[in-house]
Amino acid sequence: MSASATARNLVSPVLRWGYRVRVSGAHQCPRRGALVVVAQHEGFLDAALIASALPRPVDVLVDPGALAGITGRIPGRIVIAPEDPGRGLRTAVDRLAAGGAIGAWSGSGRETAAAYLASRVPAPILPVAVFGGGGRHATDPPPLRSRIEVVIGAPLEIPPRGDPVSRATVRGLAEAIRQRVADHVAAAMVRAGRTDGVALGPGEPAPDNGRS
Repeated sequence: MSASATARNLVSPVLRWGYRVRVSGAHQCPRRGALVVVAQHEGFLDAALIASALPRPVDVLVDPGALAGITGRIPGRIVIAPEDPGRGLRTAVDRLAAGGAIGAWSGSGRETAAAYLASRVPAPILPVAVFGGGGRHATDPPPLRSRIEVVIGAPLEIPPRGDPVSRATVRGLAEAIRQRVADHVAAAMVRAGRTDGVALGPGEPAPDNGRS
């Protein structure tokens, strides 16, 4: 069993003990081969949630010093968070080329990392929406026993247009990824009845998003 799989098996029971985690769409995740997983939000627990929700090991890219770096201390390196971001990307490319799954982010320009990976190694993009991975503030974890939802979409084929090593190609691919992931998040938000990534407490109803 790989280190990432071991880490996932350790983390998943802890998350499900502390929170009411619901995962939908897991059957849409390819079980083997290179895969770039892209989520829209980076709440306190999002990296661990993504790594534990998918039915295969995932190494998740996290900005050095980011809050989710706490999950980087979990044995098995489910999170790649080196001091040198360039080295982290090179490591991610190597793992992707070996048929692994790498998790990255979308929003605020962060989809560039996913585009860089997909331009170097042909791989489908798996959009993921996480609702409830953080608290009321960016530095807050979700309240214990709050509801967390992870919605996995269908894999997307978004081939780069042009020279795969050029910055223009990566920028174009990043924008395409941003749009497609945003579409998935919007649809998942309606289905889940959520308005943002904030966790809902044990007795707190989901907002109706103006549907009532």
